[in-house]
Amino acid sequence: MATKATPRAEMPGGGGGGLFVRNSTGLVRELTPFDALNIVLAAVLLPVGITEVMGFTPIFWPHANMFLSFLLATPLVAAFALVYLYFTIVMPRAGGDYVWVSRVLSPPLGFLSNFTLTFVYLTWVAFNFTFMLSVVGPGAAYVAGIHNHLFTDPSRGEMMLISTVLTILFGGLMIIGVRAAARFMAVTFGIVWIGMLIWFVLMLVGSHSGFVTHWDAHSGSTVSAIMAQANKLGFNNLGGIGWLATIYAMVYCFQVYVGFQFTGYVAGEIRDVGRTANTSIIGGLIISAITFVGGVALIYKYYGFHFFGSVTYMGLGGGTAHWTLPFAPWLASLTEFLPGPHFLAVFIAFCFVISILWWTPAGFLAGTRNLFAWSFDGLAPQKLTDVSDRFHTPVIATMVITLVVILLNYLNIYQGLGNYLLNIIVVMGIAFIIVSLSAAVAPWRRPAIHADAPRWARAKLAGVPAITYIAVVSLIAWIFVIYTAVHTGFSGTVGPKSMIEAFSAPIIAIVWYLAVWLVRRRGGAAQSFSKVFQEIPPE
Repeated sequence: MATKATPRAEMPGGGGGGLFVRNSTGLVRELTPFDALNIVLAAVLLPVGITEVMGFTPIFWPHANMFLSFLLATPLVAAFALVYLYFTIVMPRAGGDYVWVSRVLSPPLGFLSNFTLTFVYLTWVAFNFTFMLSVVGPGAAYVAGIHNHLFTDPSRGEMMLISTVLTILFGGLMIIGVRAAARFMAVTFGIVWIGMLIWFVLMLVGSHSGFVTHWDAHSGSTVSAIMAQANKLGFNNLGGIGWLATIYAMVYCFQVYVGFQFTGYVAGEIRDVGRTANTSIIGGLIISAITFVGGVALIYKYYGFHFFGSVTYMGLGGGTAHWTLPFAPWLASLTEFLPGPHFLAVFIAFCFVISILWWTPAGFLAGTRNLFAWSFDGLAPQKLTDVSDRFHTPVIATMVITLVVILLNYLNIYQGLGNYLLNIIVVMGIAFIIVSLSAAVAPWRRPAIHADAPRWARAKLAGVPAITYIAVVSLIAWIFVIYTAVHTGFSGTVGPKSMIEAFSAPIIAIVWYLAVWLVRRRGGAAQSFSKVFQEIPPE
């Protein structure tokens, strides 16, 4: 059995062109405050996020200090977090920013921005499967002494097979129900955070001199040799802090902080969403900030700022042709050189792998709930809104998202989609600018809804609500992110091919929306279709 849409208003034109709107979505508020916080922390994905930041930054900006970058970026990210908190409280509906922007600014902008973000999130699901199999998995295998090629260097066919099986398994988990997914995420949360805390403690109690001794004895090279060779090849991060580089490197902070907004996509399934949103969004941001800032400080303290930049350059950057050690110097591999019993290093390394499995349900939730919201408004087939009475999940929507992720797995593994992943931050930034703009004008565009906003958002300065000022800061921050991506080229080659790849999602969204609108118009239902977006969807 499935909860089906019941007709409220039949569109002119007959033939199956009816617009269906339910009194309720059929989704159930099954997520607890802990579940909501867990989704956010999984989406932020500390182990992989800090791996990417510390793996890429020294290559592009050798003099950037990521400890300071995170400190500088956090207040700006907090403004963006408050935008999502504001909307989650005043419009707690499945689909999040799709509903907010379509009801405040315009339906086409709402669909464009949310379609783009959904593409980004699902691309991350596929990319992280590949990242697990090609980066953190081999790193963990090195630490554990596993030499089977399936773990150390899987072929593209093997990666496609494994990622497809994982995608199908996670699709099945999401169909079984949000509670089942939440329980899975609770278990993986516990494992990952135990591993990360042990990792932090070992770096805290260990000394840099102890690391140097361990590295020189067991890595196959020496710390001084790595630094000397990197310097000979043109890498140099000696001297003071490069403030401009540190400011530019904040773009990576914005990228890895993204995740706290996931509460908005499942807000229709969270208990006491008004109170829970504060805990999950603001609490999640605080926890993420502490762990990112603290983690970077400990990495610099234990491995050494200068050595870490040099080894990253040699193993991952311009010196790779001269790299002869049997591992790539990602953070998962470098756990081999932590102090303490070796089994702890193995456990920590495998926690990097498990963290990707921890995050995956969050990506599925965002994708399925956004697709559900489009369908509910008539932008996708009505069957996608069918909610299982047994599982309380949109089963067909989940199956569709599963197939989309399998396609993205193929594009990533065989067509190099991951090569353009960082370029996607440009279109992601545009989408977040649209959301920020919506929050800035919401007090005037939707005064009745704004009246129910938290007191801090309604407080006025010079007659202008606080949320408007906050949203403008968020908007400017994302403009900075886009400028940095294009101006510095940190995100890879900025050219026609990479930009077409990155902008494919918004282009598809525009064509999709126009096609639906034209079909409705031809059937005489364009006016009724537009009226849908004047109302807030039911809970």
